[in-house]
Amino acid sequence: MSNEGSFAGRSPSWVELKSIKRMKTASEMTSLSPDAIRSNYPDLVVKLSPKRDGMSMENILSIMNGTAKRVARRT
Repeated sequence: MSNEGSFAGRSPSWVELKSIKRMKTASEMTSLSPDAIRSNYPDLVVKLSPKRDGMSMENILSIMNGTAKRVARRT
């Protein structure tokens, strides 16, 4: 796993929380596949370019601690 999510026992700064991480980093930190992140949390995904997505550290952490709101599934 990358060191981007490691805050060495301290709370992340505002700048760190607002920083946008690559989808690969979000996937590694949350243990969810990029497709699972995109389908369950589409409102949290940031479009970096036509072919690249990312996510703020704040939203990655909210998924990790279970406070992120999932999109309701259609049946």
